[in-house]
Amino acid sequence: LKSPSQANCLSTTVPQNIAAPAISGRHTPTRNSLRHSRMIVLSRTGTVPRKYLPPILYHHKLAKGLVGLQSLVGAAVVTVSSWIYIYSPSLGFRDIPFWSGLPLLLSGLLGLLLLCCCRKDYPGYPLSCCVFSFKVTSLTVSVIAGVACFCAVMFAAIHLFSLQKMVCEPKPQVCICRSNNTSYLEERLYPDLSCLEVENMLTLLLITSASVNCLGGVLVSWYLYLHWSSRYSYVYSQVRTNEINRPMVITNKL
Repeated sequence: LKSPSQANCLSTTVPQNIAAPAISGRHTPTRNSLRHSRMIVLSRTGTVPRKYLPPILYHHKLAKGLVGLQSLVGAAVVTVSSWIYIYSPSLGFRDIPFWSGLPLLLSGLLGLLLLCCCRKDYPGYPLSCCVFSFKVTSLTVSVIAGVACFCAVMFAAIHLFSLQKMVCEPKPQVCICRSNNTSYLEERLYPDLSCLEVENMLTLLLITSASVNCLGGVLVSWYLYLHWSSRYSYVYSQVRTNEINRPMVITNKL
């Protein structure tokens, strides 16, 4: 027996497509369909996907760049400090700025973790306890790193300034530098360097140390300013117009 058909019931000269349409294929997603899908997921789970949560800072891309540069500059400070220690291990603690490079490197790494791994729960809501504690820790390390960097710059500048007013005399296995000022006599001993190395290589290393520490201090200060300027949440206010009918939005953002 043949299967029943309704093809004989078509009384028209226009060709008819009686094949079932293929509706199982994927459609091209649009903005409305994606928004509708997110709304369905939100209505089912009651939580916002993490990638749609607001970041810790408003200018989070700039902040990520700053903390990345902090990590690089911190590694550079540690490298310069290692070079100074290998070249002249008899220098004082304040002239070998390990104590500024390591906090700067740690500040950059903690800042990257804060900005990349932490989010706000919802716009306008306060931070959770864990995120707030981590943010306070990161900012505390950043403040310590900034103060240490500027102190390292000051110590290197004092050393360079004193070397410019000293006269170095070579002695057996030591270089002695004395100031020309009769009212205040200052003397520096460099037992592992020659006077030529003190006037050339050591001066260059101190200038490099002061430069990278100054750059690190500026980066930390900029990063802290971004946190300070983002201390308020965005609040939408009434929109008004000025004399030439241009819209003007009023917010409490500095």
